[in-house]
Amino acid sequence: MTMRSSAMSVLLLCTDPDLQAQIELDLKKAAVTVVKDWPSASRAAGKRDYDAMIVETKRGQGPELAELQRMAHSTGTLLVAGSRSVLRERSGVMRVLGKDRDSNGAAQGFCLEDYIETKLGEFVKGMKNGSARNLHPMLISAVERPLITLVLKETNGNQIQAAHVLGMNRNTLRKKLTELRIPVKREKVAKT
Repeated sequence: MTMRSSAMSVLLLCTDPDLQAQIELDLKKAAVTVVKDWPSASRAAGKRDYDAMIVETKRGQGPELAELQRMAHSTGTLLVAGSRSVLRERSGVMRVLGKDRDSNGAAQGFCLEDYIETKLGEFVKGMKNGSARNLHPMLISAVERPLITLVLKETNGNQIQAAHVLGMNRNTLRKKLTELRIPVKREKVAKT
């Protein structure tokens, strides 16, 4: 296993020079290795560990992408894959990835708040052109439903544990489950 430097290392498979330049700008302090085709990407991924792989995909490239996914999974590498338009839309994620890193390679200031700020900025810009009203309750409900669902899944449907993790009363949680129409499922644990 190779040692990682303090700069984030990124493997970029992209054939569009404009998109490539945008990603490199977003990842300003990262060490970006650019490849133009799948065989080159596979060779580069096999030679060293990358913090992230950003891959422009097209239809019919399932086997190649599956191979890169296996490589990324075995090294704990973040894999971002999609068409040119998808990668352009995800530039906010890449800007967060490209933040300054400390001597251990960890992003300084990288947190959920940074990511949400980026995504909310894009959302608010889109809403500004329309007749945006009641933005706060709309966003709270958009975040609340997946948050509660994920916590319930993690606690195997145990509402007391979920309420504790969420920092709310169990009755408040039950009320939100009803309001947001979130089904509660408990998986049975197999006896050994």
